[in-house]
Amino acid sequence: MEPLVPVGRYDTVIDAELAKAKLESFGIEAVLLNKGIAQAYPGATYAFGGIVLLVREEDAREAAEIVRRQDVEDPLA
Repeated sequence: MEPLVPVGRYDTVIDAELAKAKLESFGIEAVLLNKGIAQAYPGATYAFGGIVLLVREEDAREAAEIVRRQDVEDPLA
């Protein structure tokens, strides 16, 4: 299994899923860490460091740029 690295942190499941979907539309596989905790206990998301968006190390640079662009284009997302 390849190492996974974080490229984003989110406070809500919706924001995390949108970022994941954006990466997948570019062909980059992504995984959300702490999503289940956030769904069960939304207020506890901060205690666990938010919902973390992970990608393969080889995709990290491109993924981080895509996520950054998405945040700049829609700062409320």
